[in-house]
Amino acid sequence: MEMIMAMADQGRLTAVRSVLFHVGVAGRAGINVTDFNCLAVLDKEGPLTPHDLAVRIGLTRGGAITAVVDRLQKAGYVRRGRDTADRRRVLVELVREGPYRALQEILADLNRAYADLVESYGDAELVIIHDFAVRANEVMRKQTQRLWHD
Repeated sequence: MEMIMAMADQGRLTAVRSVLFHVGVAGRAGINVTDFNCLAVLDKEGPLTPHDLAVRIGLTRGGAITAVVDRLQKAGYVRRGRDTADRRRVLVELVREGPYRALQEILADLNRAYADLVESYGDAELVIIHDFAVRANEVMRKQTQRLWHD
């Protein structure tokens, strides 16, 4: 039971530190944390409709995502385009050059530090750590969805 509590404490600490880090990175890049979260989702998932992007980041107010996409497009982070499979749909796509490349440079120190940390573990340990991370992320996804939809 003691280790379960210790793991839960570390999970909460990771969440708090991640939020503060993201706020700091967004501030350095001259954007807000909601905009930063949109960029992170687009980076991992590829082009999305504005509606799907809003759902992924938890924007529930109608029209709010339009303001986010407008800001990001004006700043050069994203572009809108027609879905080639369905020309009626608009997709928001990440522009990886320009401002986004500069944003990645802000994240470079963290990426190097994480790589150093990962390299300090053996393959068998990494399999367990990766399994835990995947499963913990799924727990968090389900709990977040429960909060939004109950």
